[in-house]
Amino acid sequence: MDTLNEAGATIKFGTVSASKPGFARVRLPEADNMRTMWLPILYPKTQNDQACWTYDNGEQVAVLLDARGEDGVILGAIYSDADRPPTASPDKFIVKFKDGAVFEYDCAMHTATLQGVQNVFIQAGTKVTIDAVDTEITGNLTVGKVLAANGGLTAKAGAGGGAAMTIAGDTRVNGSLTASGTITEHS
Repeated sequence: MDTLNEAGATIKFGTVSASKPGFARVRLPEADNMRTMWLPILYPKTQNDQACWTYDNGEQVAVLLDARGEDGVILGAIYSDADRPPTASPDKFIVKFKDGAVFEYDCAMHTATLQGVQNVFIQAGTKVTIDAVDTEITGNLTVGKVLAANGGLTAKAGAGGGAAMTIAGDTRVNGSLTASGTITEHS
């Protein structure tokens, strides 16, 4: 790309007419609806750490073009009357996806929210630590390997009144076993 140090470099506003990762073409209504060549998109990081979002066709963007309108860079997408910001709060950072998934951080409430996601996959090479006073899981929890309860384990019967814990398989107790209810043997 040529440098934009020529006299006459200007900022133009238009809509994306074609897009691929890292590049887009823009239709410029104020320049007789001219369509730009493939222009690079400005991203916060592109080498060791990377960010990449592809623009939607019709998305409004700001473009810095050279004096001839042949070369430039897409500075970013802009909100408008047609495409409104996803929040009116200055305390919220929001990333909203076209499938309805939303990541939100509210600085005033110190709360991160992830919603509208069908599946979450976290892969770590060694360990994932959740350091919280309380952690609540409102659905079923499946542990694929060993469940270690270093501070104790408490189980309560569900709303349907069923057993608080069902163990299928052998159970070993290393230490004392205390029961305050009835122990029933079944064969």
